[in-house]
Amino acid sequence: MFAKFSVKKPMTVIVAVLLVIILGVISFTSITTDMLPSMDLPYVAVITTYPGASPEKVEQSVTKPLEQTLSTTGGVEGITSISSENMSMVILQFTQGTNMDSAMIEMSGSVDRVKAQLDDAVGAPTLMKINPDMLPVMVASVDIDGKTAYETSKVVQDTVIPALERVEGVASVTATGLVEEKLQITLNKDKIDALNKKVLASIDASLAEKQTELEEAAKKLADGKKQAEEGLTQAQAAVKQAQEGLDALAQQQEALAAKKAADLANPQLNAEQKAQLAIQYAAQEKALADGIAQAEKGLEKAQGMADQLTATLSELAKQEEQLRQGQSQFEAAREEAYKQADMGTVITEAMIGQILAAENFSMPAGSLTDNGQSYAVKVGDAFASVEELSGLELMKLEAADNGVVKLSDVADIAMADNAGEMYAKINGNDGILLSMLKQSGASTAEVSHAIQKAMDKLAEEGEGLHILALSDQGKYIDIVINSVLQNLLMGGALAVLILLLFLRDIKPTAIIAVSIPVSLLFAVAMMYFSGVTMNVISLAGLALGVGMLVDNSIVVIENIYRLRAEGVPAAAAAVKGASQVAGAITASTLTTICVFLPIVFTEGISRQLFTDMGLTIAYSLIASLIIAMTLVPTLASRTLRKSVEKKHRLFEGFTQGYGKALGWSLRHRAVVLAAAVVLLAVSVLGAVSMGTAFMPSMDSSQIMVSMEMPKDSTDAEIRQMSDTVIDRLLEIEDVETVGAMQGGGMMSSGSGGVSMYVLLKEKRAHTSDEVAALIGDKTADLPCEVTAQGSSMDISAMGGSGLEVTVKGDDMDRLQAIAKDVAAMMKEVEGTAEVSDGLEDTAPEIRVTVDKNKAMGYGLTVAQVYQKVAAALQTETTATTLTVENKEYPVIVLKGEEELLTKETLGEMTFSVTENGEETTVKLSDIAAVTVEQGLSSILREGQMRTLTVSAAIDVEHNIGLVSRELEKKLDGYGVPEGYTLEISGENETINSTLTELLKMVGLAIVFIYLIMVAQFQSLKSPFIVMFTIPLAFTGGLLALWMTGMEISVISMLGFLVLAGIVVNNGIVFVDYVNQLRLEGMEKTEALVLAGRTRIRPILMTALTTILGLFTLALGIGEGADMLQPMAVVTIGGLTYATLLTLFVVPALYSLFHRKPMKKIELEEEDRGTV
Repeated sequence: MFAKFSVKKPMTVIVAVLLVIILGVISFTSITTDMLPSMDLPYVAVITTYPGASPEKVEQSVTKPLEQTLSTTGGVEGITSISSENMSMVILQFTQGTNMDSAMIEMSGSVDRVKAQLDDAVGAPTLMKINPDMLPVMVASVDIDGKTAYETSKVVQDTVIPALERVEGVASVTATGLVEEKLQITLNKDKIDALNKKVLASIDASLAEKQTELEEAAKKLADGKKQAEEGLTQAQAAVKQAQEGLDALAQQQEALAAKKAADLANPQLNAEQKAQLAIQYAAQEKALADGIAQAEKGLEKAQGMADQLTATLSELAKQEEQLRQGQSQFEAAREEAYKQADMGTVITEAMIGQILAAENFSMPAGSLTDNGQSYAVKVGDAFASVEELSGLELMKLEAADNGVVKLSDVADIAMADNAGEMYAKINGNDGILLSMLKQSGASTAEVSHAIQKAMDKLAEEGEGLHILALSDQGKYIDIVINSVLQNLLMGGALAVLILLLFLRDIKPTAIIAVSIPVSLLFAVAMMYFSGVTMNVISLAGLALGVGMLVDNSIVVIENIYRLRAEGVPAAAAAVKGASQVAGAITASTLTTICVFLPIVFTEGISRQLFTDMGLTIAYSLIASLIIAMTLVPTLASRTLRKSVEKKHRLFEGFTQGYGKALGWSLRHRAVVLAAAVVLLAVSVLGAVSMGTAFMPSMDSSQIMVSMEMPKDSTDAEIRQMSDTVIDRLLEIEDVETVGAMQGGGMMSSGSGGVSMYVLLKEKRAHTSDEVAALIGDKTADLPCEVTAQGSSMDISAMGGSGLEVTVKGDDMDRLQAIAKDVAAMMKEVEGTAEVSDGLEDTAPEIRVTVDKNKAMGYGLTVAQVYQKVAAALQTETTATTLTVENKEYPVIVLKGEEELLTKETLGEMTFSVTENGEETTVKLSDIAAVTVEQGLSSILREGQMRTLTVSAAIDVEHNIGLVSRELEKKLDGYGVPEGYTLEISGENETINSTLTELLKMVGLAIVFIYLIMVAQFQSLKSPFIVMFTIPLAFTGGLLALWMTGMEISVISMLGFLVLAGIVVNNGIVFVDYVNQLRLEGMEKTEALVLAGRTRIRPILMTALTTILGLFTLALGIGEGADMLQPMAVVTIGGLTYATLLTLFVVPALYSLFHRKPMKKIELEEEDRGTV
């Protein structure tokens, strides 16, 4: 139907072809180019900081709660985590097809719920989707002639980075080696001590006045007490004297009374004498009574004076006690004043940081409206200069100058830079390295080209400015794409040459030659509109397609050419020739396309890698089928009007020879089939002993080198050794540029290592792998570990690297013991190198083991000890940011050097405690043991179990697959304790899982191929005959790999996958024609021989065009072609072997299975079929 329409309306076909060409050209110039297909990796990382926490603390306090909460997220397939010092990273793997946006929302809610359970010091967990775009698209070096590191940094910051960040598609530009300035505020102990002296002097003056008052009061009290005591003594003497006088008068009174009585009783005295005596005695008695009364008054007065003085002394004693208490209170107050006067306890880094953050504040507060006019209200004003910040008043203090304490009174304020912290070298000279990331979805090649243009422009405008790309994904993509396109064009040219040799006629050859670019442009247009990028995998599909897409056109043009030679008119020959083979080429096209249909049922990286190849090949074949059924008949009906078939004696002789050989094989079917089975068995046995790899190694102009020094090495030692390594690398003839960096960069090796980018010369005598080996030899005698990776764009890194065994369990001591055993076994396996038991990542740590009972005796808990130690270990605080002349400087508050703790002084730090009701201090060493131990720098977990990874590199003379098999044998005999498991992981695990998926794809594809052929042949037996060519193809592919010394890799397995679809095409054409001849009444053997002789030309032509289309790729011509080389080798080997044997084995099988004659089925509408 299509052929008839095309011949009748050729202009319609020509217009359609022109539209296809226009769309194809536009699509080719607009299509996105990238290294690999766009991949949505189903991974999310949850990163949480925990300042000051050990790996064990991070694991228990952060990692475990997050794992338990996040494991309930829908679609989670596996959880791994790393708990290291100060940080936790939990990585979640989701099943393919999971809506990652929904998963992120669900995870965010889970994280919010678990936040409340985390310690206050734990930072907010950050969720991050893992994306291939996280790797830098380019790493470039910058240096300027005659400029210092600071001047170069200023140019890079002010000019280079902003210009590169403005490039469309660039997400970020990170610089390593920049000398960056910051404002450092360092507490000055001398200034604080001087301020303390002023405060103490003021306190002393005030205290001296109070002391004088107390002393004067004490003196007055002492004088009064002395006077009172003297008066009391005199009063007491007076009382005594008065009492004695009174007692004497009383005695005299008694004596007088006795004498009076005696005299008056004297009988010798008369009355008168007695009366006179009585008068005399009365006068004496009155005088004595008056004396006694006066003496009593004197005694009472003296006694009153004595009582008064006694009371005065008692009062003075009370006052003396009060004065003594006052003195004690004064002494206590003086001690407290001295304590409070220590400004070192008041002015701390935290206090200054809080004040700076609060004062350096400017924020809109809202707006107000007055008389219809709206005013924005802004509160605060940020610091505008260093001088303003230096004059910041911290507090009011009478003892200080002008009554205030300024920041400059207690701290040194100065600009500082990080020149000593950064290390970046370009060919041994100081330089700066820039790492550039692209935006997700942007074309790697386009972004790379745009960056290169911007760098060239900057270099032209900047005097002495040199910017050199050390690592460029875009350049590598261009190399690979150009190499594949070059091989594609060469393959197409060879295919056309084959047609010319077979047909010996320029006209049909020209028709096929025209169909090649039209089909390719048709395929490119469909790629563009379906979102398939131009990448290594899709180009591999085009490379395969360039050989296959002419197959349909060859079959059609050969049949038309044959009919035309038989005398059929050109138009009729074009219609009939295309119609006769329409069913066969449609079936063969569908069998090839359906090979990639099972991709939709696979999972993981296989699906994302191979989908583009499947779509590209499908587009190519669909385009070729449409072109074969439309454009080829159209052109043939016009160009073959006067065409006459030219004799080809050499080929005719070959055909006759083949006919005889085919006849012999039909008579000796058992021999032919037995030979095919034996070769198949041999190839399978060879495959078992053949090595495996994820991706083939590729030659590159860029090499990554890492240098690792011992953990106790200083920065000076590391950088000195790095300079030595750079000098050694530059001695290698093929090395052009070496860029090195330590710290701060995404690709840096860490604190103990340096990463180096090695750029090789375009014209070099060695491959990148050979140069990597030379680097190892050049640095072998150095006291450092230098590792060189032959290609900085090695895609095999996607599948891990080297051999790994994961040990899982709970107890870390038991895990370490098992890891050591596994490492010992791994060392015994031939081919392993650099065996690591996973324990090298230990780091020295100071452990403070608090004695809980001793600490509680002082009222301290372990948590309080931790808080005090953590605060003491914090050396700096970022307080705020100072903006001066539109440039921002971070403001850092530092402790003075004398306050910094060391390993020796840590135990001497003191805690203020209360003991027996009194304040005192206790040393840390009194309540805790301070020891230096070796601890894990990180704790790995998988499936919520602790893990250790034992790893080894594979030397260049051995293969990862074979070495893994040897290790598996040793591990099988190892008795793993209950509750612990061993799993071989790393590159081998990725290889096995990917190859398993590919084998599933091949198996399912074979089922689809069989069903299509059942529909084509209307028979259940005929498809089996054709499908026997598939194991024949696999035999040829395996033999080709074995002969070339290549490994079974993902790329080579793609060749087997493609073979499953294309090798049956020739069998379909052969069997279909045999059926047609038998339906016309021809005897079976005669039909087989005639079909072989008739179809041998299109069979050989289609096979050779595909083979030669891939021939240059199989030779590895061009840089980057070596990645696809195994696929081309497998396809060529399999197709060559299968084509040759198809010409003999398929007829033999047909003769064996089809013993009954074929009959026509007559229907009412005269439709014909076969049984």
